[in-house]
Amino acid sequence: MSWETIVGHQSALERFQKSARRNRLASTYLFVGPSGIGKRTFALKLAQSLLCSSTPESALECCSHCPACQQVLSGSHPDLIQVAKPADKKFIPVETFIGDREHRRQRGMCHDIGLKPFYGGRKIAIIDDADDLNAESANSLLKTLEEPPPKSILILIGTSQQRQLQTIISRSQVVHFSPLTAEQVQEVLERHHLLDPETDPRPIAQAANGSVEQAIRLSNPELLEFVQLLYHQLASLDPTQEDFAKSLGTFVESAGKDAALKRRRLSEVGDFAIYFYRDLLHRSADSREVHENLEKHTAASLSQFRQTGFTDSVIQEAASACIRRTLSMQQEVHANAMQANVITNWLADLGRLSRAEIAFDFY
Repeated sequence: MSWETIVGHQSALERFQKSARRNRLASTYLFVGPSGIGKRTFALKLAQSLLCSSTPESALECCSHCPACQQVLSGSHPDLIQVAKPADKKFIPVETFIGDREHRRQRGMCHDIGLKPFYGGRKIAIIDDADDLNAESANSLLKTLEEPPPKSILILIGTSQQRQLQTIISRSQVVHFSPLTAEQVQEVLERHHLLDPETDPRPIAQAANGSVEQAIRLSNPELLEFVQLLYHQLASLDPTQEDFAKSLGTFVESAGKDAALKRRRLSEVGDFAIYFYRDLLHRSADSREVHENLEKHTAASLSQFRQTGFTDSVIQEAASACIRRTLSMQQEVHANAMQANVITNWLADLGRLSRAEIAFDFY
């Protein structure tokens, strides 16, 4: 079966298989889940299965050998449109969707997906980096979302619903993707030879919080060491102690002279903080969705919370508030706010939220 190449996400696959059998596929989907867990890979396999010329759509399978399958793999299929944020932009430009001012609605993704399919089947568009849609770009999609062309499917890929505009969420079927297990991360790393042959993938897979992307980053020993320090600070309920703001600032500066590299590193630190608080949230709720590498840190944090007299419901509210505050920090980073202030205020707020010194719904 072609889907055997996809690691994890069985529940999402079963959902689409059921919809395909019933001919009930939606026109717009929003894939959400942590970065680096295979959402885009899943979307491409879905597109390949729908565009395959050798298998019926209801089977939701692909042969991987026909010209259509090969074109999807090479990125050259005329009925598959792929959109992503340019490396030098903060947001996906509105021109990507509706063309430049001289060619409004005559070019761009919204125009192209409305054209008759080249092979007579479907038109499929995949929008990666949906987190990076600003209001103008999102609004340019509304006409297409409200009046989707026949036999078209639009897939937006983001990390969380909180980062999406309500105009997008309300017009999409949301599909949640969970982090991979450590074993699944290791399987992907080994199958695709993503690490240096001399690198042991097991500790990296354990520390990756279910993300292949994070695993690749953590192959850098410097980052792996810093992340453990970050978790120690967050577990203390006072991440400003030991002059950690200065340590974090130095770590961000070491990313390089390019401001974009520094912004990316600080945003990555935010990703790891979100993993920490998400794990704390699950652990306080006695959920099975916890990660081994975070166990000692979130267990220590849980103990600290309970020593203050917090109930599990209050701990969950605090963790959720810290996640929201971290998401807002990442937005500040992308908006080019002053780095030192962003770091100082973020760490201070995480401490205050953890100690319930400010209202949880403030963020």
